[in-house]
Amino acid sequence: MPSRSRPEWLGPETDDITPAVSTSSHAFQAILDDLVRTLDAPVGPPAAAAGALSADDAHSLTAPASSPSAPPSADDTALAGPPPARLQGRGDLTIVVGLGGDAREAARILAEGADAAVHPVADRRAALAARAEGVRRGCAIVAPVELDAVDAVAALAADLASIAPDQVWVAVDVSRRLDDTRRWVGEVDAVLAVDGIAATGARRTAGPHGLAALARPVLWLDAPPA
Repeated sequence: MPSRSRPEWLGPETDDITPAVSTSSHAFQAILDDLVRTLDAPVGPPAAAAGALSADDAHSLTAPASSPSAPPSADDTALAGPPPARLQGRGDLTIVVGLGGDAREAARILAEGADAAVHPVADRRAALAARAEGVRRGCAIVAPVELDAVDAVAALAADLASIAPDQVWVAVDVSRRLDDTRRWVGEVDAVLAVDGIAATGARRTAGPHGLAALARPVLWLDAPPA
């Protein structure tokens, strides 16, 4: 399974939310320097994150029937263990890969639970810009990565790998075909080791959800199966 190392400029991992750093700090300057080298162009003052979760967005997002922090079922944790804690450090980057709107919905809910901002990313450039925005604002970033088809991962593999996220979730609607889900989730895991499954849709199917077969921790974003 691929491993990810934490960027040196972020310092050691911590569970605490560290106050926002000044734009004159060494950490922030290191990110901007990396952006300049990557983009080969001067970088101006960071703009507001594209797609950041606004107060209106948060208000309009209907609370799920069950809190995202609700414990998963015993069947889900038997093999994979509990879901990972959501990252809250400034500049921490979590990506959520899913089919279409599944990724956006899951990213919003995960971000709300971590006081993080939502900022879509597609490649290394966007990831560096998102991290810089997180450092500037003193928060973590949750980035949706939308797949337009179950076989889309192969074409995106290089860009996905270049993002080098700190945590990876897959957004899974369990009412979709399990064979399709196992296919694209397995392809994502081969490129970026998947840390957890953000699951929805248990009420939209009468069949078994089959998430245990994916052997990853599960966090239900809506009502879990009975």
